[in-house]
Amino acid sequence: MMIVCPSCQAKYKFDEEKLGERPRAKTRCAKCGGTIEIENPLLAAMTLPPGTMAGPAPQVPTVEAPAPKLPGPPAKKQGGEQGGTVTGRGLEKSIVDLPKDKRFSLAVIQGPATGHIHPVLKARTIIGRSGADINIDDAEASRQHASLEILGDHAILRDLGSTNGTYVEADRIEQQVLNNQMEFRIGSHILMFIVTDVD
Repeated sequence: MMIVCPSCQAKYKFDEEKLGERPRAKTRCAKCGGTIEIENPLLAAMTLPPGTMAGPAPQVPTVEAPAPKLPGPPAKKQGGEQGGTVTGRGLEKSIVDLPKDKRFSLAVIQGPATGHIHPVLKARTIIGRSGADINIDDAEASRQHASLEILGDHAILRDLGSTNGTYVEADRIEQQVLNNQMEFRIGSHILMFIVTDVD
């Protein structure tokens, strides 16, 4: 299904299977950071009473009401990754899971660690000098310098208040959408974000 950001009208492809039996979920727009609400089209069609398809807020209790459906998601959640703030039943599952048909990595293309390729295995990966998910041996990098958040087939790079900054091209950024093969600089290292299709 296609989802549209209500703020900037950016469109994204979203796999409705990630919603499972949840009536709705929220995600962030990679371009403007706005909130996108995603409604489960299968649940809406099955559980709403006839004639109430355009249901505003009062319809939410009728969608979440059936108790027999609730035991399913917690059992799934135990087998998956944990972490993140839970703002709805199992919502972190749709945010934490990386797309199954893509592989993400960061390749160091300039600096002392040139040639190293770091696989990105989590939806939110911290990059820094030490104690991070991806460690870069660089005196100019902060311990927790930047984060990379995967959203669909692109990512959001966020500076985590680093001393020397995070740069895309020549611009110091606070956050930036990264598409496949875009480059960014942390300290004396330039890294390339790579998205690979998995057959």
